Amino acid sequence: MRAATARACAFFLLLCGSTVVLAVEAGAPAPNLPALAAHRGKVVYVDFWASWCVPCRLSMPLLDGLYKQKGAAGFVVVGINKDTKAENAERFLKKVPITFPWIPDEGDGAAKAFAVKAMPSGYLIDRKGVVRVVHRGFTESTAQSLAAEIDKLLQEKS
Repeated sequence: MRAATARACAFFLLLCGSTVVLAVEAGAPAPNLPALAAHRGKVVYVDFWASWCVPCRLSMPLLDGLYKQKGAAGFVVVGINKDTKAENAERFLKKVPITFPWIPDEGDGAAKAFAVKAMPSGYLIDRKGVVRVVHRGFTESTAQSLAAEIDKLLQEKS
C-alpha cells in the first residue's frame, strides 16, 4: 500500500513540475498579445485559421460580414493564420477575400498562448478583455449564434 501511494505521489509531483498548458476557456482573461492590444475596449473575435482548414472557407466570409456590419459599433475580428508558408495564406485569401486584419502566427506564439485545440478556433472577447465564448470548428449554426453573442457583448457597458 505504501509503495503504491509513494508511486502515485511521485507521479503527481512529476506532473506538477511539468508545463501543462490548458486551453483558454470562457471566463478566462484573454492572453496579452500585441495583436490584441490595439483593440482594447472593443469586442474582439480572435479567429485562428489556415488555408488547409475546410471549415475556414465557410467561416471567413461570414466573419468578414459580421466585421463589416458591426465594426462601427465597436466589433473587430483579428485573424491569426496558422500556415507555415505565407504564400498558402495569400493564395487562400485571393479565393476567400477578407477586410478584417490578420497576422501570421510565426513561431506559434499566439496559438500556444490560447492553447488552440482545433481549427478553426474562435475566441469572443468582451470590452474588458475576458473571453466570453469559445468556438471550436465552424458551422452555419455557429454563425447564427455568434451574431447574437456579439450583439449581447456590444450592448454591455465597458
